[in-house]
Amino acid sequence: MQPSADIVAAAQACERKWKIPASVSLAQWALESGWGKHDLGCFNYFGMKSPCGADGIPLTPFVMMRTREQDRFGHDYYIQAPFRKFASAEEAFDEHGKLLATKHAYAAAFAKLPDVEAFIDTMAPVYATDKGYAKALRAVIHGSNLHQYDGGHG
Repeated sequence: MQPSADIVAAAQACERKWKIPASVSLAQWALESGWGKHDLGCFNYFGMKSPCGADGIPLTPFVMMRTREQDRFGHDYYIQAPFRKFASAEEAFDEHGKLLATKHAYAAAFAKLPDVEAFIDTMAPVYATDKGYAKALRAVIHGSNLHQYDGGHG
């Protein structure tokens, strides 16, 4: 499959602003949203949860959704969690890029760029509880030739 032109444009704008390779953003978009089919009704293509204050109240507009998580042993469990609401695909890609480029938890991954493979291997365990997330991202990137969109190409 291939992403639509507007999704590619959003990923490339994110790459120009935040330096996150478009191929990575597009692969995460594809995996998290089923190639754009599932956006939680609010352009949340990345499964981004809403941050919560000390009182447990979400700090951004949100929708509550059931989500699958994995514990450290790889066992699945389900929780209800607040997921962010976005006004557009562009806003979602921008916030996703900002998260990966500026949050301390992703600093080690960001330092691996421009090596996309090393970035994925370092970012994936922080981003997702799914033990196979890095492998799945690489499979989508290579299987759909998403590298063609990196560096503003396309």
